[in-house]
Amino acid sequence: MSDKGDKIETIENAGPAELQATRGQRFKRHCGRRWWIYLIATLLVILAVVLGIIFGAIPKIAQNSVNDSTLQVDAIAITNPSNERFTLSMNSTAHSHSPVSAHFSPQTFEMYLPPADGQQIVPFMTLSVGRLDIKDTLTINVSDVVTEILDKPAYDDFSSQVLKNEKLSLGIRSNPEVNVGAIKFKVDYQKTVELMGLNGLKGIKLFNPEVLETPMEDGTNMVTDGIIPNPSSFTLQVGDLTVDISVGPQPLGWSVVKDLTLYPGDNHVKIYNHINPRLLDVPIFVASLQAPNTNITLTANSTVFNGEHISWLEKPLHEAPPVIAILNPQ
Repeated sequence: MSDKGDKIETIENAGPAELQATRGQRFKRHCGRRWWIYLIATLLVILAVVLGIIFGAIPKIAQNSVNDSTLQVDAIAITNPSNERFTLSMNSTAHSHSPVSAHFSPQTFEMYLPPADGQQIVPFMTLSVGRLDIKDTLTINVSDVVTEILDKPAYDDFSSQVLKNEKLSLGIRSNPEVNVGAIKFKVDYQKTVELMGLNGLKGIKLFNPEVLETPMEDGTNMVTDGIIPNPSSFTLQVGDLTVDISVGPQPLGWSVVKDLTLYPGDNHVKIYNHINPRLLDVPIFVASLQAPNTNITLTANSTVFNGEHISWLEKPLHEAPPVIAILNPQ
């Protein structure tokens, strides 16, 4: 009986030994059997965090950097004008702070006049640029690009503001692709820059009037030297500019500046005048040509380049108030 009782006692003591295993020991045994599940779960969490940074944080950081950047247009040249297109060059400088090494893929800038509240943006020209490495100071220079006029009324308005105003605003936008290593994503780029205009060609000065004893073949019977100031950063090829001239209410005739290109600063030009021949027979008029500080009223008539009237130059110049030039300034 004792042997049987000892056997039963041994069996009874086996149960409590198993129950006495700690929770930590049971968890270790569970992890040991299912370690691969936890490894996969951990990798998925890490992957989700990394993808969140790549597709969430990095694009947001890049967009914020674009939003905080500034753009300065240093020079614009509009040459070879026609009523459909022209040649465009532009130098500009962008300032930003990029926390990562990146670059823009080739992109196209759209240019427009900032619209009034509630009105749509109407681009009037575009400018394509190649790859740009993003730096704290980024120079964007594009030369001699043939540019189509996308919207003629909008471009007429732009041209009018350039010619008439002391200052004007120009909107520039694009949707470039940013490349951070192998990662690519789009950002919205939109800036408004302030530009100096030609200010109505105010401040023209005339010097050295010379009456020709024998008129030229085109009828020019007096030539003068002139200075046309251009306070803007625009270079603007005009062609042959014709203006009507008068002193007060007295018409004198008309004048032509041939092959005119307005560069920033003072432009020294030769002016070919077609004065009413009867005035040249009046000694008092001829003598007045030497008087100091005489006001000559100039009213733009036409602009012609390569035999074509350039309406987006001609119309705003003709509609602008007359310009007062000073003959023999002292």
